[in-house]
Amino acid sequence: LRGGDMAQRGQVPDNAIQLDFFNIMVEGYNIAFKLNNKTLAGRTQDDLTITPTTKESITKDDQGNKQSMVIGQEVTFAAQGMVEVSTTGATSKLTRDELIEMALKTGSAAVFPFVYSCAGGKSYSGNCVCTGYTESSNSEDTASWTMNFKVSGSMTQES
Repeated sequence: LRGGDMAQRGQVPDNAIQLDFFNIMVEGYNIAFKLNNKTLAGRTQDDLTITPTTKESITKDDQGNKQSMVIGQEVTFAAQGMVEVSTTGATSKLTRDELIEMALKTGSAAVFPFVYSCAGGKSYSGNCVCTGYTESSNSEDTASWTMNFKVSGSMTQES
């Protein structure tokens, strides 16, 4: 896997909970979403949604019952975190300013490579586009952000 502190595929992370001989419980911090080979600074939650795209048909032989076939998938990601800014301008993580810059890009410049990985599991990669950026703040809590992405093309398993 790419991702510094992530365990290699097939290895069990030290902090894993063994469910039985074959399965382990994965703690949320062992799942990483990276854009342009960087994690998102302050990230507190990642969501992956895979929604099958179906095509329905009906023929006389179907006797009034629609038939459905999966013809693809729509894959989306959402990431949430606490707002962080870099005081030096150089960081191994995408900070607030970089996330906003990514959200403002258009055309081919708005397509970013991603890797979605899980310690002890498989990694998936592809390209995505930002479909939304939200920043929230109030007078008492740490400012937070939410960023949404849609896979452009296909998400494929890395070897």
